[in-house]
Amino acid sequence: MTELLFDGRRAYAHLRYLSLEIGDRLGGSENELEASAYVADHFRGLGLEVRCQEFPVLSYGLQEKRLEVLEPDLGEIPCEAFWLLGDTPPEGLEGDLLFLDSGAEEAIGPEVADKIVLVTGGVRGAAYERMMRFQPLAMVVVEARVAVPPMRVEALPEMREKFGAVPTVRITHEDGLRLVKQKVRRLRLVVRTEEIPATSQNVIGELPGSTFDDEIVLIGAHYDTAFGIQGASDNTGGAALVMELARVFAESGTRRTMCFVVWGSEELGLRGSVHYVKDLKARDKEQRQAEDFVKGRDRTELERHLLCVNLDVHGAVLGTNQARILGPADLTAAVRLLAKETGVAHEVEEEVYSSDGTPLSEAGVPSVSFSRSGGTTTYLHTVRDVIDYVGPEALELNGRFVELFLRRYVAGAALLPFERKIPDEQQKKVRDYFEKQLRIDYYDDEDKGA
Repeated sequence: MTELLFDGRRAYAHLRYLSLEIGDRLGGSENELEASAYVADHFRGLGLEVRCQEFPVLSYGLQEKRLEVLEPDLGEIPCEAFWLLGDTPPEGLEGDLLFLDSGAEEAIGPEVADKIVLVTGGVRGAAYERMMRFQPLAMVVVEARVAVPPMRVEALPEMREKFGAVPTVRITHEDGLRLVKQKVRRLRLVVRTEEIPATSQNVIGELPGSTFDDEIVLIGAHYDTAFGIQGASDNTGGAALVMELARVFAESGTRRTMCFVVWGSEELGLRGSVHYVKDLKARDKEQRQAEDFVKGRDRTELERHLLCVNLDVHGAVLGTNQARILGPADLTAAVRLLAKETGVAHEVEEEVYSSDGTPLSEAGVPSVSFSRSGGTTTYLHTVRDVIDYVGPEALELNGRFVELFLRRYVAGAALLPFERKIPDEQQKKVRDYFEKQLRIDYYDDEDKGA
């Protein structure tokens, strides 16, 4: 077997620095900017050609969050604000509580109007649009899982602009159960936040190919976190893998060009990868219109992108491995066969993964998203996504698997074995993801199906 160079201890050192020395890295924050400089310095030290790609985001901060039970008088319940949805007046708002058994579209009707709605798991997609049509006073989202702190998440500003919004908080499953069992009738809710127009950035380190420098493969991971948390698994672990893989291939070389990318502001709605794709599409259009461009002979930069390897949620000491693939059957088969050959088991599916590989696949670039679920992933987007649950051994296990995949099929292959194609049924899944699950359209009509 090929001698592998990936060192889990080196990757873990990057994870420790990002998680503990820099800390939380909300998109558009000073900490995210500090982290981008750290990664850029690492890439430059390896001799990569480095560029930082900036883009605007709507970031946020907290002023106040509070949930009080008024009838019966049970006092205050810990909560987390659901960011970028809506604020209450400074004194808060009071209202009668309505418990919905489900956040599904068919469970929502006129009875939610002017009520504080309690719902387990949240309200998504078409159900959110329906909820806003009936105008509740506010929402309280109960975590669907037991023994998990309230998640720290945000809404997409596009959803608010398109359908409206109401103040919303999240509480634990246990506290939600308490509200229902004690037949709580009335609540007071305070949510006061600060919205901050900011700048985020992708950091791209390019390693030119020795033979096929016009063929590009992306190896990426987002390096931002949810508000105020280490994000050790989501996704400091993935960013650490990319940084160590960059070292490995900078030392050993590659026949085709590898671009190592840490994406900014994934948690704010895949902002970094979406910006990258929009930029590629704009230049694709310009390049095609050039007088000396010959279709069939010349390839635009977008067409030179042949594969995206995305690493999101990594490092859990106890866990299982997954690969979610958008691309030709040969790509799926290659991951399955490599898992059987190495004994590093992976659950492999041809499915959309809600991360930075998906915008690339929307643009026609096959993607494989590797992830690891386990102890830490129970706590994603909560204050418990901390370094205690991750370790160098798990990073090395997954890092070496990805290294072998890249060595065999990218860095050393005489011909890239995967056709640059997204099958029709997968294209539909990608469009449904953006249009039905997220309920937004990141792309102009002329971009669809590019």
